[in-house]
Formats: sequence, C-alpha cells, structure tokens
Amino acid sequence: MNTAQVDFYKKDILIVDNTPANLRVLSTMLTEQGYKVRKALNGEMALTACQALVPDVILLDIMMPEMDGYEVCQHLKADERTRKVPIIFISALDEALDKVKAFCAGGSDYITKPFQIEEVLVRVQNQLTIQSLHSKLIEQNEALKDINQNLENIVEEKTKQLIEQERAALLGRLTQGIVHNIKNPLQTILLSNDLINSQATTINEEEILELSKYIKIATLQIQKIMDNLLINNRRSQNLDLKLLNVNDIVQNEIQLLMSNLDFKHKIQKKYFYDNKIPSISLIYTHITQVFHNLINNAIDAMWNMSEKEVTIVTRQDETSIYIDVKDTGCGIAPDNISNLFDPFYTSKPAKGEEKEAGEPAGTGLGLYISRELLKIFRGEIAVTSEVGKGSVFTIILPKVAERKMG
Repeated sequence: MNTAQVDFYKKDILIVDNTPANLRVLSTMLTEQGYKVRKALNGEMALTACQALVPDVILLDIMMPEMDGYEVCQHLKADERTRKVPIIFISALDEALDKVKAFCAGGSDYITKPFQIEEVLVRVQNQLTIQSLHSKLIEQNEALKDINQNLENIVEEKTKQLIEQERAALLGRLTQGIVHNIKNPLQTILLSNDLINSQATTINEEEILELSKYIKIATLQIQKIMDNLLINNRRSQNLDLKLLNVNDIVQNEIQLLMSNLDFKHKIQKKYFYDNKIPSISLIYTHITQVFHNLINNAIDAMWNMSEKEVTIVTRQDETSIYIDVKDTGCGIAPDNISNLFDPFYTSKPAKGEEKEAGEPAGTGLGLYISRELLKIFRGEIAVTSEVGKGSVFTIILPKVAERKMG
C-alpha cells in the first residue's frame, strides 16, 4: 500500500447511486484501496446514513428518482453536522450548465460518467487531502490563538513590571529634581543668615535690609516650587504656562544671585539685553531654575581662574529666544561635552570629596534637570566650549511654545 493509501486508510466513504451496478463497482474499487465504504440507493437513505455517522467524503449521483443529487446536496449543506463534508458529484450529465449547478448547490468536485477508476481515486484523495489540511489549519490556528494569548499575558505582565519600574524611576527623578530646585534658594537663605550672624556687631542696617530682601526672595521662590508641586499633583503633572519676559526673569534672578558674595564682589558681570524680545509662554520656576543652574555652573567653572567674568546675553531670531551664559572658566574637553546632560555625570568631585579648599562639588544633576525642565515648553540647551578659555551655555526657547504632554 502506497503512502497516499496509508494516509487515507479507514476513511469513511458514502456512495449514493440508484444504479446497483455503479454501487458495486465503486464500492469494490474503494474497498480495495483500504477505505471504509457505505452505500445508499437513494437520497432518503443517504440523509439517514449521514445522520447515523457523518462520512469523510460523499460520492453522489445527480439523476435519482424522488430526490435528485442537487436536492440531497442542499439538505446536507443546510445541516451543521454535514455541511463541511466534501461532495463529489458523479453523473452522466456533461453539460457545463449541469456542472455549474452542481457547484452552486455546494459540490466540491464533479466526475462524468462513464468514470475512470484512477480518476475517481485521485479526486477522492484530493478531497481528503484538502479536508486534512483544513483540519490541520484549524488546529494550528487554535494553537496560534493559545500562543498569542500566552504572549499577550506575558506582554501584559512585563508591561506592568516596566510601568512599576518607570514609576519608581520617575519618583526618584522627581525627588532629585525637587531637592535640586530647592537647593539654590535655600543656599541664599543660609548664606544671608550666616553673614548676619557672623557680622552681627559690624553689619549696618542697610546691609541687613539687603540681606533680608534676599532671604525673602529666596523664600518666595521655595514657596512657588511647593505651590507648583501641589498643582502638579492636582492636575496630573500639567503645570500652567504663563506669558513671561526673559529679560525680567534674568534681571530678577541676578538680583537674587547677589547674595552670593563671590558672584557679587569677585566676578565681573556684563549684561546685554534685547529689549524688543516678546513675552512667551513659560513656567516661572522652571526657567528660573535652569538660569540659576547655568550661573552656578559658571561660577564653579571659574573657582580657580585668575580672570573671572560672566557675560549674559538675551537675543532673538524669527523663531526662538536665546539666553547666553558665558564664563571665562576652565572649559570642557570635546570628548566630555556629549555626556554633560547625562544624569549623575559631573566633572566636579562628589560632595565631601573636594581636594582643595573652596573647590566646588556636584551631584551631576544640574544640567540633566535643566534639560528636563525645559522640555515641557520645548526648550533646549546648547553648549560650546574651549578648554582653558571658557564655555557658553545657551537656553533656546521657541517663540510659539506648546505644552508637551506626557
């Protein structure tokens, strides 16, 4: 027995023909090939046989009394149990119209009488092959559904894990940002307080009033940071943008920075303002913190330089507004510029690890946080630097700012 015969061995074939001689020939031929064969002399017997046991293939004559093959086929296709059973019509009718009618009734194939045994066998095997492939395809689809469902479950679980990890990371970044944002105004308060305490007997009333003014400004800045945190919580991290003028912001922040005695007395300052700069949508605490970070970095970069000069420029073009902070510090090596905005990257020693008296220390968060703070109104920071001559950090603000939604 060949491979094809093994594949189809024991398959159930129902032959429906009102001519006993045809039944005997077909039955003998198919039985010899290893098929299980049942016979029916008319349509009623065929339908009854199918209800008792659904066959794998039906060979169906068309020209039968009382119920012809077309009607039998229609009954079988209307029944949910037998609708998928392939039906091969065997008929002496050889007109194209008869074949079309057979296929329209639901037939899968058509053999013309007088039939050839080899043709019948091949067409039966073809239908069984199609049926087998169809069953395998259904099984594979079900298996794919299970695999897909498992993948969806895995993806869902991994997504939950990633969300939790991102929440934890976001909480860490927010905490770092809050600490860093509060650090500068708090430092102003502490420095002013130290000056009052250390020089209580020699400081005059005017100087006390000036230091008191710095303390008040710094306290108000901390209060604004706290207010924004509350707004952030209530509005799902959507802070309000307001029309602000960068010249006013820079001048206000410089006044606050005067509480830093190095900045006030030891550093030369040059200011160049474009007074035609329009107001744009900004978040006050964000832009002031960025400006503060850049000024403090400039001061730190010049800590051991003989010439200490900070130049601040506001300018504009058709699309953007720029704030340049230029220093005469040590400069940055080209290989290090690409890492400047990475979190925790710093060229300064860590806090408590300073090698020389007065050497500035850092956390590596200032520029990273500054860039993150600018993102909400699509701002950027650019940098150019030359080792031994200084650096220029530029805040770039689009004139038409759009809130960046998270």
